[in-house]
Amino acid sequence: MARAHAAADAAADSGKTRYHHGDLKNALQAAASALIAQRGAEAVSLREISQAAGVSHAAAYRHYADKQALLADLAEAGFRELIAINRRTVAATAGGPAAQLQACGRAYVRFGVRQPQLLQLMFGAAITDWQAHPSLAGASAALADTLSDVVKAGQASGALREGDVGDLTLTAWSLVHGLALLMAGRRIPQAAVDAAFVRRASQRCVALLIDGLGRR
Repeated sequence: MARAHAAADAAADSGKTRYHHGDLKNALQAAASALIAQRGAEAVSLREISQAAGVSHAAAYRHYADKQALLADLAEAGFRELIAINRRTVAATAGGPAAQLQACGRAYVRFGVRQPQLLQLMFGAAITDWQAHPSLAGASAALADTLSDVVKAGQASGALREGDVGDLTLTAWSLVHGLALLMAGRRIPQAAVDAAFVRRASQRCVALLIDGLGRR
C-alpha cells in the first residue's frame, strides 16, 4: 500500500512540471502567496494551493503537515523581510536614532500598503497557535528587537525621552502598524490612497510620533 501511494504521488508530480530538490516547497509558497493576495488566508485551502502549484494534495504533505504550517512559513518570511528592511533603513539613514526610527516607520507603512494580505497574515488570526511554530515567534520577536534597539540608541544619545523601552517601542510600532492597516484597507475617508498620499501621510504621522517621543 505504501508503495502504491508513493507511486501515485510520483506520477502526480511528474505531469507538466518537474521539481528539483527544494523546488516543491518554494512552488507551494509562491502559489499560496498569490492565492492569499487575491482572497485572503482564511478562504484558501491546502488542496487549492497544491493545485495552483501543479502538484497533488498528497505531495504537499511532504513539506507541510497542514495549511497552518504553510501559513506560518509565509508569515515568518514576512517578518524576516521587515527585519531586513529595518536593518537596511537604519544603516542607510543619517541623522541619528530619531531619524532612523522615523525612516523605519515610513518603510513599515510602505511594506503594509504593498503587501496588505501578508501584513494581515503576520498579525491576524489565521495562524491559530503561534506556540506550535517557534521559528515564527522568534522572527516576530526579532522584528521588535530591531525597533527597540533604535529606541535604546535614541535614549542613550538623548534624542528620545527616558522611560520603559518596551513601552516606547510598542507606542511607535502601534502607530505605524495602525497607519499601515488604514492605508492598506483604504479606510481613510476623503483620501485617495495613492503613492503620493502614502509617502506624505506616513512622513507626517511618523514625524509627529517622533516629536512626541522626543526628550522634553
